[in-house]
Amino acid sequence: MSSTARRAHHKSRGGCTACKSKKIKCDEEQPCSYCVKKQISCSLVPPRSPPSIAAGSGSGSGRGSRTSEIRAVQPFDEPFFSFNDFRLYQHFVVSTAIAQADDSASIAVWRDVVVDLATRHRYLLHEILAIAALHLRSIVSEQADYLERVAAEHQAKAIPLFRQALTSISAETALPLFACSCLFIPYHFAAAKNASSLLFNEEAGSLAEWLMLIQGCAAITVEQRAVLMRSPLRALLGNLYTPQVEELSSGSSDASLVDMESKLPVTPEYRGTYAMIVLKLRVSFYLSDKADSVVDRKNAALRFPPLLNQYFRADLAAKHPAALIVMAYWCVLLHRVEDRWWLRDRVKPLLVKIQELISAQYRILIEWPLEETGIICLVQT
Repeated sequence: MSSTARRAHHKSRGGCTACKSKKIKCDEEQPCSYCVKKQISCSLVPPRSPPSIAAGSGSGSGRGSRTSEIRAVQPFDEPFFSFNDFRLYQHFVVSTAIAQADDSASIAVWRDVVVDLATRHRYLLHEILAIAALHLRSIVSEQADYLERVAAEHQAKAIPLFRQALTSISAETALPLFACSCLFIPYHFAAAKNASSLLFNEEAGSLAEWLMLIQGCAAITVEQRAVLMRSPLRALLGNLYTPQVEELSSGSSDASLVDMESKLPVTPEYRGTYAMIVLKLRVSFYLSDKADSVVDRKNAALRFPPLLNQYFRADLAAKHPAALIVMAYWCVLLHRVEDRWWLRDRVKPLLVKIQELISAQYRILIEWPLEETGIICLVQT
């Protein structure tokens, strides 16, 4: 019997919950390597000691003495959660994450990965709470005023922290920065008080804040593309194909855009600038025309605004007719994905507002967007 005895096997009895559920060997580090790789919370990480205890680095031994590792996992130095914030956090996990997702694959990304990142990056946590408040408002309308105020407070806290983090993009910060940037446009469209505020800050005489914020967001995808492609957030990127110029004409909408470009009311010195802007819009339309998934159609619409250069943004802030005409065409891309919760009842009012801002002599140039969105029969020019 001894010759056939089973070889002794050392069991990891102190393994974390995730490893036990997966029936894999846990290295029992704090956090363990499996949880680090999967970017999920590890049950082996003990609660952080109060600041007064953690400050005494010379005392304690064993696992409780690894203060630096605990701080790396939970870096917030002060409590800032209210009971209402916990309610919003829960709402994001059980409801907003699903509403924000474009498909089944991205539900887990928003619900698990992004939420876990938010526990380590305060700007992202404030942003998901802001989004959760606005999403809850769409369900509990009797609390609309309160939830809008809470959303604005969290957004006001998120923006400066995000901008500070954006100054030093790295492989370590790429994921939370990218996740946060994906929520800016949904937040501002959901929070807009009226159609004009979707593009303009009338009080400041400038563009809406989101149009300024997203300028730096494109750098995250460009500089850290390899990191994003290897991460669970890859599901949010969809198809990253960029067509060649000669391919654009095969898009079903391209002829309308080319015709619009040839008639834009711009002076000769700015003709080249607008040609480049319209080219980028043609790429977005091509990707939308060819898209076979919700995520690709949405990303086709949202990839255009970050590409606007400073000259175009200046014209748009001044409500130049050429810039307004271009944005009217962009509204068609938004119309194609307006079933998103944050776009409902937003696109048509925005396009009607653009029509009002364009002088009568140029309104003929936006007939195609008005027809594509079904407004032409509602508003007579």
